[in-house]
Amino acid sequence: MKKILSLVMLLSLVSFVGCGSKEKKEVVKVVEPSVQTQPDFIIQEMSAKNYPKWIKSPDKGDKSKFRKKNRYFVNSSEHASKRLCLKSAEARATAHVAGEIAQFIKNTYAEATQGGGDEDVSEYMQEQLAQETQAFVVGSRVLRTFWEKRFYKEELGAEEDKRIFSCFALVRISKKNLAKAVKAAQAKLLNGIEDPEVKKKTDKIIGDVAEAFNKVNKPVVIEQEE
Repeated sequence: MKKILSLVMLLSLVSFVGCGSKEKKEVVKVVEPSVQTQPDFIIQEMSAKNYPKWIKSPDKGDKSKFRKKNRYFVNSSEHASKRLCLKSAEARATAHVAGEIAQFIKNTYAEATQGGGDEDVSEYMQEQLAQETQAFVVGSRVLRTFWEKRFYKEELGAEEDKRIFSCFALVRISKKNLAKAVKAAQAKLLNGIEDPEVKKKTDKIIGDVAEAFNKVNKPVVIEQEE
């Protein structure tokens, strides 16, 4: 009789523990962490109702039938003055043309040599080519601009309360003028190489870089120097 009673008590205890375990499983919920970003500013004013599509897709800023004959470049700037903000964005967008040209030439050279090219040539591309190429970029035109007035607030996470303008500029340049700029940059690079063998090799590696650059449909990502 005692054995039967003990068995009944044991089964009851197991049943109670099992129920308790089920209840705990129902209560416990695994929630995946969510990453959310909160801007540290509010937009007080904008030059348009919505962000222009051309900021991310530059070619969408031109509705003309000659769009295929041109290339488009975008850059941005921030300043407390709206006028200076827009001027700076326009200047940066124009300079960005030269930056993409230099980066494309650099990429072409690096891919062909796989890091085994002439050190002097690589150093020149890294330090001087983009700056000197700006002199060859002619015929560019500011096509569109966009600005927004931002109020950065400490209570939203900003370092300090301040109001500034954030501006974007879209620049258009014909592929014909772009090819001239690329060829001029290429010639500038080759003329700076004293060793005939290195010059000949570099010229062969780069090839018709102007034609190749004009066939690129997406913006060339410019590597930022550390």
